[in-house]
Amino acid sequence: MYLLGFDIGSSTIKAALIDADSRTTVGVVQFPETEMDLISRQSGWAEQHPEVWWQNLCLATRRLLFKYNVDPESVKAIGLGYQMHGLVLVDRDQHVLRPSIIWCDSRAVPIGQQAFKELGEQYCLEHLLNSPGNFTASRLKWVKDNEPEIYEKIHRVIVPGDYLAMRMTGELTTTVSGLSEGIFWDFRENKVADPLLEYFGIDPGLLPPVVPTFSLQGELTRMAAESMGLKVGTPVTYRAGDQPNNALALNVLHPGEIAATSGTSGVVYGIVDEARYDNLSRVNAFAHVNHGADQQRIGVLLCINGAGIQYGWMKHQVARSGTTYEDMERMASTVPVGSDGLCLLPFGNGAERMLGNRNLNAHLFNLQLNRHTRAHTFRAALEGVAFSFVYGINILKEMGLQVSVMRVGNDNMFRSGIFGATIASLLDCKIEVMDSTGAIGAARAAGYGAGIYNSLEEALSGLTVEAVHEPTLNPALCRQAYSYWQSCLDRILNEHPRSRNAPVDQVRDDLPGRLKRKEKELNTASLKLSTADQLLGDVRDYLKKQTTEKEQGDPSARNLYRKIDHFLHDQESWDLLEQRIDLMQDDFHHKLRKTCPELSLEDIHLCNLIRTNLSTKELANILNLSVRGVETRRYRLRKKLDLPREEGLVEYLEGL
Repeated sequence: MYLLGFDIGSSTIKAALIDADSRTTVGVVQFPETEMDLISRQSGWAEQHPEVWWQNLCLATRRLLFKYNVDPESVKAIGLGYQMHGLVLVDRDQHVLRPSIIWCDSRAVPIGQQAFKELGEQYCLEHLLNSPGNFTASRLKWVKDNEPEIYEKIHRVIVPGDYLAMRMTGELTTTVSGLSEGIFWDFRENKVADPLLEYFGIDPGLLPPVVPTFSLQGELTRMAAESMGLKVGTPVTYRAGDQPNNALALNVLHPGEIAATSGTSGVVYGIVDEARYDNLSRVNAFAHVNHGADQQRIGVLLCINGAGIQYGWMKHQVARSGTTYEDMERMASTVPVGSDGLCLLPFGNGAERMLGNRNLNAHLFNLQLNRHTRAHTFRAALEGVAFSFVYGINILKEMGLQVSVMRVGNDNMFRSGIFGATIASLLDCKIEVMDSTGAIGAARAAGYGAGIYNSLEEALSGLTVEAVHEPTLNPALCRQAYSYWQSCLDRILNEHPRSRNAPVDQVRDDLPGRLKRKEKELNTASLKLSTADQLLGDVRDYLKKQTTEKEQGDPSARNLYRKIDHFLHDQESWDLLEQRIDLMQDDFHHKLRKTCPELSLEDIHLCNLIRTNLSTKELANILNLSVRGVETRRYRLRKKLDLPREEGLVEYLEGL
């Protein structure tokens, strides 16, 4: 009995067979051997014909069955992992209306940005967990605006995995995970995001019915079975986007677990147990494969463009001809942690979203020509990418991700012990290198969806941990090197201000949403304070009653009563607090702080009074000090401001 899984990318199709009883991999094939064609009719556009996916999937299946001599009758379930965010449009006859607009197409960016502003940043982040950005919903709006004749013929809007399931079974359905990757899902309401559809003018009826991620989603039709070389009626029981599916393949299902890859670019995908979002939109969040209304499992996704491409550049441009990655690893291992001060920023593969969509390019710092060798550059390159992963994971930790374990595939940069140990030592966690792929994960998941396995844990049991990267490096040296790397990054970020990529108008337009969120926070805090005041009032009244009813009463109760009564009636203290808040918001306060950061609020309050030309006696009355006390405060203030003897304090403050 076998299980069949697919990993459908934009370049190639991978197909895998596993033995359902032993959960061992029978074989994996990839087809085609050259990359599938992309259609780019304009700069920034990327399209593919869905029919090409289907034909290559059928050929990959036939090749797999033939190569490993598998009886089609023995294949008991099919699972699909697929490229995310693509837009596929079909009519009532299930014919594709236009080429699919795939994940790397950027034409809908302005539409998503405008929706983020006009729908409201607060709504988008709290309900959708993302900006509509360049995802499927925004692409559908582009078709509506630019190809109305096609839009009018649409019967269903689906993503690539839904299309392939339709070709197999004839059923037009989707999943919550699929809707969330298209930014069609409202996590707060646990249903389709009606306000988004209404804003775009999209009929909710264009979205197909929802089926569970793990379930009987249909059975192979006669036509599909003949094309694939399988038995009619073979069930399709699982589908998910490539990133959630890759995480599943690595047994990343629970909060605190992270899946990571570091190929040309890097991806970090962590699991949290409640809806979370990043205020700066550096991170995306989607429903994970095991997400449910009663048990939320959200996958938070962060991309790093400058990863393996930078180390590959080192191999081809810096290393001597014939040098292998194993040779580079051996040379790098002769260099201490921190690369003797050599530091490399790997961001040379386009704009980095986690850095505010800034295109920083790669940078090498502190190169000493009489000291540093090729070995140093190799280690600095490994550390630079490792540090960028840690930087990104720290962003996820700010969102509430707790890192317990990281699991990775046995490929690309995670084959490097230096790379893995650097990340593990900085995060203080172990990194498990798994013998698994997306296609294998999809096959195992299909077994759970078909009821062959009773749980996901059972389906994923037996995954082989090929290696473990432990936090074995000196943590102090790692932190020191990372701190220097981060200081270099901050320096470059300051040279590339965000405003070059985010116009002032956009920042200005974002302010209302931010102010609304702050207003909500203040209202919540005010309500809590009001409730606390009411509770304290009740306690005060109770204590008063107790101390009155008893002649002497408990001395500690009387003292507590006095303290609470004083707190509730001490208007003078509240007035002073309000004055301090006003002072902190004043421009003069900010100028003084910038000039002399060590000034206290009392110092700044004194400066405010002095610049009004009050006499020493008047200052003494206001500050409840003696005249001598005021003079002492003036003297100390002059020392903090480092004023020369000949310069007057009033004149200096007025000059600010």
